[in-house]
Amino acid sequence: MQRKVSRVCALLLTSLALYASCAAETAIAQPATSTAAKESPPPMPVSAARQGFTPAQAADLLKRFNNEEALKGGDVSLFAFSNFTEVQKVAVIGRNGPVVMLERRIDPKLGQVRFKSDLGDLTLADYLAHSKSRTQGFVVVHKGRIVYEDYPGMKPNDYHIWMSTTKTVASLMLRLLAEDGKVDVKQPLTTYLPWLRGSEWQDVKVIDALDMATGMAAIENDATRADPDSAYTRMNLAGSGVPHKGKVESMKDVLASTRRIGPPGVAFEYGSPITLLLPLIVEEVTGRRWVDLFEERVWGKMSVEGDMLMGVTPEGLALAHGVAITRLRDLARYGMLYTPSWNKAARERIVSAAYLAELQKGGNPQAFKAGDNVERNTKRFGEAPVSNHWQWDAVFADGDLWKSGFQGQGLYVSPKRDVVVAFFSTTYNDLPGYARAIAKSLPAGR
Repeated sequence: MQRKVSRVCALLLTSLALYASCAAETAIAQPATSTAAKESPPPMPVSAARQGFTPAQAADLLKRFNNEEALKGGDVSLFAFSNFTEVQKVAVIGRNGPVVMLERRIDPKLGQVRFKSDLGDLTLADYLAHSKSRTQGFVVVHKGRIVYEDYPGMKPNDYHIWMSTTKTVASLMLRLLAEDGKVDVKQPLTTYLPWLRGSEWQDVKVIDALDMATGMAAIENDATRADPDSAYTRMNLAGSGVPHKGKVESMKDVLASTRRIGPPGVAFEYGSPITLLLPLIVEEVTGRRWVDLFEERVWGKMSVEGDMLMGVTPEGLALAHGVAITRLRDLARYGMLYTPSWNKAARERIVSAAYLAELQKGGNPQAFKAGDNVERNTKRFGEAPVSNHWQWDAVFADGDLWKSGFQGQGLYVSPKRDVVVAFFSTTYNDLPGYARAIAKSLPAGR
């Protein structure tokens, strides 16, 4: 099933979803200082999304939707993030089999975990209740049980966009093909994408793309977002069928013409155009649609409560860099695939022990440090991760994994402690720091 929207809306949503989740993030969006901004009414509380928008509010917010507004984390973001199918063409990745509800064994002590946030040294409960945190949903799963759950800005069954947390499903799908012997990540991209032959991607390996160390001008930063001719901007246009200089480009056109700016394998340089190579490899190798394979190999084998919705380009390519849409508990179930409690989220093991070990130990610390991520993540968590790997933003020395999403979405997985922390939000926040603090407070073992 697909839902069609105007090219303008699709362009704006693609641009929003592709905005770098690794961009320089302040924990709490600061109010504008202009006179006009000071005269603007305060934003709706996030509880408005939980209570439901009136028809007049929904119509107004849809009318006001544009890229600039969506980036602010205000009312338009609050509406769009939990009503994404109204502004984005999607494919349905269906659930299959019985739903297995997660046992709830709430531990009130977790609400007292503290972290020094930009709002002060607050407990988790106080932070989630703070109007400036803009948190919509927060869940902690320990040993397969929900031990903490709060929904300040959504109902438990509401759908919400993952943003760049989605990138981990792109890498997981490629990993499954690698384990099938159909993809060798040490091979050049051109082995699987013949349309890149003769381009400046010639020496870039699949693993370089997985680790976002391509040396190509596919980076997302203030300069590339402002440049109308950057690969990033052209990707946004191609993803929604909007012309660039009078011509509608395909995603392949954009990627094949991307220029080299440095050697591959040297520095972690974040960019969503790189992630889109992964579903293209999957479709080239298998001759099947990515969304169908992901349903068959992953989502359809899980005991999730609902379908996954996945944004797609006009040609049907999965926007597996940032446009997965599910319920919060189902995002947590996805995180459980990387823990000892995987069998409480799926009917068979999907994330292999070998893949988990690779994620935890196989990264390139030198390339990670060569990028601009160490200082940002140290501020975010109060300590520095050791690497990134296979589209996960951060891997810690204890093997914990972190993936962020634009405007405060997140998935934190602690395999050793059997902990998953997942959350949805409307703006950048300090929840990553709370997630790690919570994981470290919980005992390991069965």
